[in-house]
Amino acid sequence: MKSTVLVFLLLPLGGFAQEIIKDSIYSEVLKEQRKIEIVLPDNYKPGSGERYEATYVTDGEWNTKIVAQLQRFVQIQRMPPNVIVSLPNTYVNGENMRGRDFTPTKANDLRYEGGADKFITFLKDELIPYVEKKYPIKGLRTLYGGSLGGVFGLYTFFKEPFLFQSYMLADPAFWWDNKYLIKMAADSLPVLPNAGRTLLITGREGEPMKYMMVKDMDSVFRAKAPATLHWKTLVYTGETHNSMLFKTVYDGFIYTYEGFARDAIKFHPMGGIVLKDKPFNLFCYPEEQLNNVRYTTDGTEPVLTSPAINRGVSPVTVSSQLIVKAFSVRDEYDKTTKGNFVIGETLRALPKLKNAKPGGLDTLAGHIDGFIEIKEPGYYLFALMHPDQETKVSIGDQQMFDFVPAKERDDVSYMLPLEKGFYPLHITYTAGKNAPEFRYIVPGKDEPEVIPAALQYHK
Repeated sequence: MKSTVLVFLLLPLGGFAQEIIKDSIYSEVLKEQRKIEIVLPDNYKPGSGERYEATYVTDGEWNTKIVAQLQRFVQIQRMPPNVIVSLPNTYVNGENMRGRDFTPTKANDLRYEGGADKFITFLKDELIPYVEKKYPIKGLRTLYGGSLGGVFGLYTFFKEPFLFQSYMLADPAFWWDNKYLIKMAADSLPVLPNAGRTLLITGREGEPMKYMMVKDMDSVFRAKAPATLHWKTLVYTGETHNSMLFKTVYDGFIYTYEGFARDAIKFHPMGGIVLKDKPFNLFCYPEEQLNNVRYTTDGTEPVLTSPAINRGVSPVTVSSQLIVKAFSVRDEYDKTTKGNFVIGETLRALPKLKNAKPGGLDTLAGHIDGFIEIKEPGYYLFALMHPDQETKVSIGDQQMFDFVPAKERDDVSYMLPLEKGFYPLHITYTAGKNAPEFRYIVPGKDEPEVIPAALQYHK
């Protein structure tokens, strides 16, 4: 009943191979054997227990390789790995049955039309349970369809609102059966269940937007789509009906996972001592695709109505904990970073030094000791740059860093309010290794710098 065959596909730029698993299942609903093509993520390791979200692809005999390649490219930065579940069409006496499977009505009184409800049942009751049991698939599902496949996609969107979370529909034939789906959309959108889904519809500029009736559908969505639905229509110039696949899938993956980032938001300072009601400069540079980053300064979790973080340098006033959150279309990919601050006083400086010489610090066998001179009062941000060893740093009695290296070598930072004068500086690190790269940002500046030798003192 089932068969498994392996073939290979190469990315257009060469070098990497993706394995296509050819499988099949007999459908009691459709009364026929249905082919399935599966592409697993490159990093999948059998027995690891790791599972992935899935993208389901119609017209698989044409689209499997293209969608798998595009997904792999977008995955570099803009989306997580997906399993591709692609469905080649059935052919009867050489005739493609896509018209039977993708259309919701018999518009032309032909034998092979109007089977979309059965095809939805096949997906829901047979295919999806089968692949989610056999392959490492979990979580949310995305559906791609073009032309009549786009008709099927939007019909499924309304008929089975919990079957797929996201839809990518390329140049859909919304003219089908005297605008059947346009009327369905007008009736269904005001009472749409599971409205937190993602839907991308694409069309071709000019006359094709009219005769495919994508423009009409867009007007209905603009008038009646609920505010919580994440949807848009993209219009492409200079594309053909067939070439729409490429841009729709690429843009569709990005839109489906809008706000996705591999790493948490990074900001500096990451913690420290703050003066009550006195703002300081926060340095935050989210990845460019993160366009919905919010923050709070009182320890509460940010929400979509919290203040937006500006890319670059922003003055903030923190009362306890700074929380920065990047929101994604899919909640499980939201990223949150917390910085812990304590309201305190300006650290007291030594007014002058005895028996200390300028020009550097004492360095010996994993220890750096001496004093630094502060010329101007204010907030000072201290940082270990790309630390790769156990390091402790303190100024006076205030410990700033007790760093233990992890896999990532991210900068770590700490802020102190200082006054004019001299402060003891003590650094310990692993003997036999190079001294850690220690820098600071002085008030009024934006870039970290090495503490000038003229402001370093040793005994």
